[in-house]
Amino acid sequence: MEDLTKQNFSAKLENSFLGILRIVILVVLSISIIGSLIFGYMGLSNLNATPAKYEYKDPNIKELVNEIKKSLSEKPEPTSSDEPKKDEPKKDDKLDKEIDKQMKIISEFLQRYKKNLNNPEGYRQILTRNAQKLAFDPINETTIMKYAVGQTEFFEKVLTDKDILAILDKRSEVFDNFWRKTTDIYPNYYEKQDKEKIKFEKSQMANVIEQKASSALYLYIAAGMFVTFLLISLILVLVKIERNLRVRPI
Repeated sequence: MEDLTKQNFSAKLENSFLGILRIVILVVLSISIIGSLIFGYMGLSNLNATPAKYEYKDPNIKELVNEIKKSLSEKPEPTSSDEPKKDEPKKDDKLDKEIDKQMKIISEFLQRYKKNLNNPEGYRQILTRNAQKLAFDPINETTIMKYAVGQTEFFEKVLTDKDILAILDKRSEVFDNFWRKTTDIYPNYYEKQDKEKIKFEKSQMANVIEQKASSALYLYIAAGMFVTFLLISLILVLVKIERNLRVRPI
């Protein structure tokens, strides 16, 4: 009687252990198949990673004018030369007309303070060359004209601003510093955009390389988890067959 009780207890203990083991195996199987799907998806997604395209930001004319206003309270710096480089800009009727507008605005402003450009034709060439080289897409006439029109708008606003003119009328010593910043700030903005683009593209390429490298790791993990799932499933099938063979007489 005592032996029978021990056998029943052992059987219950074995069944409890097998029940727990069955749950653990089912959890492992679930994790394996779900994990293989997740890592497989991540691996395939990163495998097709491509660098994002840099989006240029058009200059905010109001912000540039405010920056010029702020510079009037700063210590004057040496002025830059208006002398052009040797290479001649290409001829463009639309662009020439826009540059004419800029030169007219500049001339009227300088006459107010009884000043003149040292080399008007040279400075005109600088304005033309900047539009042709610093535009976001230098081979596209539309972007070149967008640069030029923006420069005209900037000159119109900054050289006719009442607050700026009032300061220049009272403080002639800040004129040179003001003029240097006024002629530099717009093209400098475009030059900074080009530098930002180069920096952005390098960062994107590094990210793509990293993602493609990680995609191989994710695919290996996915393959390993799927193989684990298959092996455990195979073991369960073999165990089931073995138990059935033991129960049924041959």
